[in-house]
Amino acid sequence: MTEEALTGGGINEVVRVGSTVRRPTGPWTPNVHRLLEHLAPLGISPVPRGVDDRGREVLSYLEGEVGHPPLPVPLRSDETLTAVARMARRLHDASADLAAVVDGWQFPALSPVEVICHNDLAPYNMVFRDGLPVGVFDFDGARPGPRWWDVAYTAYCLVPFSPEFGTPDEQWRRAELFCDAYGMSPEGLGRHVLARLDDMVAMIRERPEFRRQREERHDVHYLGHAEYVRAHFQDR
Repeated sequence: MTEEALTGGGINEVVRVGSTVRRPTGPWTPNVHRLLEHLAPLGISPVPRGVDDRGREVLSYLEGEVGHPPLPVPLRSDETLTAVARMARRLHDASADLAAVVDGWQFPALSPVEVICHNDLAPYNMVFRDGLPVGVFDFDGARPGPRWWDVAYTAYCLVPFSPEFGTPDEQWRRAELFCDAYGMSPEGLGRHVLARLDDMVAMIRERPEFRRQREERHDVHYLGHAEYVRAHFQDR
């Protein structure tokens, strides 16, 4: 069957083949597939379908619009924001049964372990229909950790905590809305966002697979946003 290259992350070679996605495997793949099988009843994540004759994992394809940056206007609504927060809560709650499995993931577990974090729970790893989220993909980086690890990064992307969109007051209003929809206090969110941005910068600079991101200076992008968050939200 014809293979269609899927663009986005720029780290792995990912292709669509009919109603499936094929991508490279790693030592973490068995844990990821176990997680996806556990999440399957939710109907919002890919379903693993084994490995093909080229050694690539086979996953079901999620139909919809991917939230590539910059987010289009229809995906910047409060309705989208709160729907994503509720979807994140469903994923986390369903994953909690597997949180005791702390070894065998691509990234080490973070303390306190509460759930299995997606670890890159951003609109560019989600699919939307009619402005609402209907699925999440790219679980390769999943790791055990605290809920805030995902919540902080998803809020950063969707609020967004960026000087390009809105005012600090409006951004904090949306941040509180997101946290309320998830069911978590916004207290400390600014510090958590800074921790996530620091982690993103470290990964880009230190991990060999982020070569393209280094060339495109994504680390500088995140550092600029960290300064903005530090100026306006560090004590919130």
